[in-house]
Amino acid sequence: ERMLVSTNDSRVRLYGLNDFCLIRKYKGHTNYSMQIRARVSESGNFIASGSESGHVFIWNTLDKHRLAKHNLNMKLHQTKDKARSSDYFEASKAPLPIVTDSAFFPFKSVKEALMSSDVFPFSLGMERVDDDLSSAALLTLDYDGTMRVFLRKSCIDNLLDAATPRGGTMT
Repeated sequence: ERMLVSTNDSRVRLYGLNDFCLIRKYKGHTNYSMQIRARVSESGNFIASGSESGHVFIWNTLDKHRLAKHNLNMKLHQTKDKARSSDYFEASKAPLPIVTDSAFFPFKSVKEALMSSDVFPFSLGMERVDDDLSSAALLTLDYDGTMRVFLRKSCIDNLLDAATPRGGTMT
């Protein structure tokens, strides 16, 4: 069990609930005055947080040893207990571009949406999809109340690859 805490010093902290000790600090976003919520993906592999800069920041929670075990080719810039953001993107162009919340869509919802769409021909089955679908789609909310949905490009590329007979392009 873990607990995620967002603070106004532009840090997100992950604590273990069994001993209440700090597991890791995540930094990179801007949060000095607003209440900005950070969330963990359903798989526990990613954390997302909005920012007062109008961006959403996503951190990988896997350490270097678990990255190697999962054959994930990601570069983490981290010290012993801090992890800088591994990805970020602009999520708001509002006059006050503050992203106050972001939430990953659950795996089941993403899978059902993909299976019911006509975009990906899954006649070959979803079992060919080698991706963490619990981090594939993200909902963001900004200070003006605007909601936006973002899809991770690498996930879409993996879906297209899995949906075609030989992983090639669709004709």
